[in-house]
Amino acid sequence: MQKNIYHKAYDWAKTNTFEPIEIDYATRLALKMLDDSCNMTDEDRKIFFYVYDALSDREDLKLQDDVNQLIQLARDRQTIISKPEFASKIHTCKMEVMQSTKKTDMKKFKKMVRDNLGI
Repeated sequence: MQKNIYHKAYDWAKTNTFEPIEIDYATRLALKMLDDSCNMTDEDRKIFFYVYDALSDREDLKLQDDVNQLIQLARDRQTIISKPEFASKIHTCKMEVMQSTKKTDMKKFKKMVRDNLGI
């Protein structure tokens, strides 16, 4: 995949209008990726983290809840997997939030992102 797909993903997510549930699924997916329990390629993970990072950077969205704060602490923007000292917290948090996650809804979210990015 071309490198500028990451910038395309970031720019799209920075300006796209998301439903609250879509923002929630971006957060849940970030937890799965940090926990290294997501069955996606490294390229896809990078793309979806660029989407998540854009959401985190938006002025109009306040991702200040405990889960998003943990995600921000557990990684720097250069890594996909959590820092070792946060691995168990990330795993516990992921297990809690994923209980109420419908696999079909997660797939719909990923498809929506891919469709909008043309990938």
